[in-house]
Amino acid sequence: MLDLFGDVAAHGAWAFLRNRSYPDRSSYYNAVSRLSKQGLLVKSQGLDTPRLRISEAGSGLLEAYLRPDKWWNRKWNGIWYLLVYDVPEADRPYRNVLRQFLKSQRMGCFQKSVWVTPHDIRPEYSDLEEAASLGVFACLFEARTVLGMPAEKVVRESWDFDALYEVQKRFCNIYEENLQILQGVAVPSLDTLMRLAAEEMDAFRSAFVLDPLLPSQLLPRDYMGKQAYALHLNLAQLIRKRIQDL
Repeated sequence: MLDLFGDVAAHGAWAFLRNRSYPDRSSYYNAVSRLSKQGLLVKSQGLDTPRLRISEAGSGLLEAYLRPDKWWNRKWNGIWYLLVYDVPEADRPYRNVLRQFLKSQRMGCFQKSVWVTPHDIRPEYSDLEEAASLGVFACLFEARTVLGMPAEKVVRESWDFDALYEVQKRFCNIYEENLQILQGVAVPSLDTLMRLAAEEMDAFRSAFVLDPLLPSQLLPRDYMGKQAYALHLNLAQLIRKRIQDL
């Protein structure tokens, strides 16, 4: 019995035992399913900490980046959501995958184990509690301020907007030139158009994969994402028109 409770304490399996005490496991399986659609695979391991893995399908999702304006147009209610966790060294694989998942959810790393977002992530946190026993290691807080910092400083501290600026600026420089070239070409071939479309989509994804897609009121003044998105739409429209004209 002492060995059993020692194992439970070491691996934080109280949530597992709690879930097993209920005959209806539908809420657990529903949470696992929702997380799977977001790219996080959860596998129960008895009394051990659940095993987490990022799926290839999830890591390649582009839905949010195909319509970033939906995120920019969201009105921020002034509340920060802070996820604070303390995962022991014995569960380092769990901690590493959790960090990957939080990054894929566009959360910002304010400090080593403190992640922040202006988006309401309570549903996602609830699923992580239910399916992956996150409540054993973490707490989710709502706050009007983070250490009394103004919002723009929280943004700069949590996301690398300098690196994002360079990536999106490079995208704009390259594809503004490609747009001008395409406008000047009389009859581009279908192969040329299809190759350009594929290359541009890949570059567009690279330009936005690190973008947290914050509400407009939180974006830095030098943010290039909106310019990059407008260029992407213009180029896609021109390529479609040129294909129709062939």
